[in-house]
Amino acid sequence: MAQTPVVLIDDQDPELGYLCPSYFERGAESSYNGTFATTEALGNACSNGWWNYSFQGTGIHVAAILLAQAPLYTVKLDDGDFEPQVGGGSYFSPTIPDGKHTITYALPNSGISLPLLDYLAITPGPSTPLLGRTLAVDDTDNSMSFSGSWSTLLPALKTKSPSLYRATAHWSSTVGDSLQFTFMGSSVSVFGIAANISLGNITTSYNLDGVSSTSGLPQGTIDSAPFVELFRADTESGTHTLTVDITGIQPSQALGIDFITYKASFDSISSLSDPSSAQHHGTLSTGSKIGITLGVLALTAILAGFLLLIRRRYRQPKNTKFRIYDSFETGDKKSTFPMQIGKQTYQL
Repeated sequence: MAQTPVVLIDDQDPELGYLCPSYFERGAESSYNGTFATTEALGNACSNGWWNYSFQGTGIHVAAILLAQAPLYTVKLDDGDFEPQVGGGSYFSPTIPDGKHTITYALPNSGISLPLLDYLAITPGPSTPLLGRTLAVDDTDNSMSFSGSWSTLLPALKTKSPSLYRATAHWSSTVGDSLQFTFMGSSVSVFGIAANISLGNITTSYNLDGVSSTSGLPQGTIDSAPFVELFRADTESGTHTLTVDITGIQPSQALGIDFITYKASFDSISSLSDPSSAQHHGTLSTGSKIGITLGVLALTAILAGFLLLIRRRYRQPKNTKFRIYDSFETGDKKSTFPMQIGKQTYQL
């Protein structure tokens, strides 16, 4: 099913405003970008808002959890009231009109909640500026083309319920399984999860626009922990194709492809249905530049040869006229214009 990519906002994004004392953790496993934000504020210190964020779009998802027993947390959109929430810390907004909005997230007014904020996911609308923003595409989106024996069924994991992005992943235990993904951007990352890695490393080949590299799991990967950045590459702005091939895996192991992110090189979601509208933002690839250069040189050589042929074949004294017949007439209509070739002037 085709889905609209969402804009990912990390918990440490500078535009995310924390309204009460908070601190940040890096190197955190099972979280996007390995970071999360939290607070130990007690009582009503954050009851009027732990953080807020202004965005343009048609919806927002808050990926957060509360680790301690606590009364209900509340969320406010724009100038509305704080609404009590149920869900252990997460929040999914209803569909809202396209435009600018502000979300405020408040903690309980009593007790210790120990919240962990991981990321926000903005559903973009026509007015949402996307150029340079990080977009996320889930594995269930049909823009990812899987080939081979991939499965969407959760294999045996040490972590029974991993925090997968949108709770889905495509799993492979077979050498030769592959996927292909085309995007318009200037960087790309593949996020996933690996199971039973104590049996040996899992290797994967990544081919970006014909340039291939093979690597194992990143150093420090924890068995069955999600949000592992399996691959990342920067590239020139434009349209690119990434192919992922499983090259080494034991049958009892599993590699899950969870989601792909890329930095957009287009302005708005309308460009996704009309790729040509994004081309003015892209930089031509090296191959394209070489092809254009060779084409210009070839055309120049052809024109030079043609003009030299005219000069040799039709060398005449000055003011000699050549007839060029209008292809839409019978031959009676004639027109002349001067043409300079070397030191000779011809009337064509």
